[in-house]
Amino acid sequence: AHIDVAKKQLGELPIGITHFIMHPSVDTPELRAICPDWKARVANYNAFMSDELKKFIEGEDIKLIGYRQIRDAMRS
Repeated sequence: AHIDVAKKQLGELPIGITHFIMHPSVDTPELRAICPDWKARVANYNAFMSDELKKFIEGEDIKLIGYRQIRDAMRS
């Protein structure tokens, strides 16, 4: 389900920079103890680490960037 939601959201992106805030996490006892939404975080991690979603992102010609690239673009 998380992969399908991600595909829908990513497939509808406008041209330009889009910022997603997520909390993908590996399932650990500590995560379960401190995060009531741990299941969603683990599902996000598994979805975005999947080959299926990686191939979808490549097929949509989406370029993943981090804050360093945004910072550098803002400075230039």
